[in-house]
Amino acid sequence: MRSVPTLFSPLLANIALHGMEEFLSQFVVKIRRFNERGKVIKTQTRERYGFVRFADDFIITARNKEDIDYIKPYISGWLKNRGLELNQDKTKIVNIEDGFNFLGFNIRQNKGKCLTKPQKEKVLALLKEIREWLKRNPDVPPEAVIAKFNPIIRGWGNYYRFGVSKEVFSYFDHQVWKALYKWALRRHSKRRKKWVTKKYFNKKNGWKFFAKTKDRRGKTKTISIVKLSKIPIQRHVKVKDKASPDDPTLHEYWKDRGTRYGKTRWIKDSKLYKVAEQQNWTCLICGEHLFNGEEIDTHHITKVQDGGNDNIDNLIHLHKACHLAVHSGKRSGKLRLEPDDS
Repeated sequence: MRSVPTLFSPLLANIALHGMEEFLSQFVVKIRRFNERGKVIKTQTRERYGFVRFADDFIITARNKEDIDYIKPYISGWLKNRGLELNQDKTKIVNIEDGFNFLGFNIRQNKGKCLTKPQKEKVLALLKEIREWLKRNPDVPPEAVIAKFNPIIRGWGNYYRFGVSKEVFSYFDHQVWKALYKWALRRHSKRRKKWVTKKYFNKKNGWKFFAKTKDRRGKTKTISIVKLSKIPIQRHVKVKDKASPDDPTLHEYWKDRGTRYGKTRWIKDSKLYKVAEQQNWTCLICGEHLFNGEEIDTHHITKVQDGGNDNIDNLIHLHKACHLAVHSGKRSGKLRLEPDDS
């Protein structure tokens, strides 16, 4: 089901729909167990409905269609008291084996397992966007193509890595490769395909689209397109019960959860992974966990223009706001840092 109010921000939607889960919890089912003589020996009570919500999008689950038909008018009445109503065009009742789309994922049950995959329409839409951009920009240098697409692909992959996405990721990589290959051929229509392939695709690195550019020290470096299939899949672990990050008694729980999530941010044993591990996954300016929802920057302790290098001992991860504070001279915390030019 979906409630679509007029122009609601996610925060206002959360406020308006707060309490729906509690409302649904009052609908219960009693399960009785009988002995051989037909006498009730145990009675259990379980909630009749499951509930998931994100802003104004929500799902209500039940064991049968009759229960969904029963609760629908109650939900409409609950919303009406708040000046809202269900969008009938977007409200659907489906069997879990047929599946449904939610927040960019397709969710369905197959042979008793719940599979959460990237929504087909979202995959095709991003591929179309990439192909159209390449057609509109036939003459940009390859390093500009990589700079354009890598943040998009990496962000898209990080969003979908919690689902059953490996097969989709491989398909996506292949389609991007084909699009880039056609783009390269159009740039050099008079050249042989072998020459084009050698110029733009690195055989040693799995035929990745690559480019050579210079870093800020003027040294030549090779950059390449991100491959989604190299992003590790991580199963999402649901937050337990009503655990809140603001509960001081759950500090260790949220710290462990953040570290577990953070370990998937970079490839294990890579330089950036080791930097985070070296600082115990903590921002050295504010003392909070690196993965508390804020953006993260990587900072050079000795700035590059003063001879600073990219070695692990000269790098630290900071929250973006803390990094800005370091550069502005308004830093706080135990660590004494000199601003760099990153």
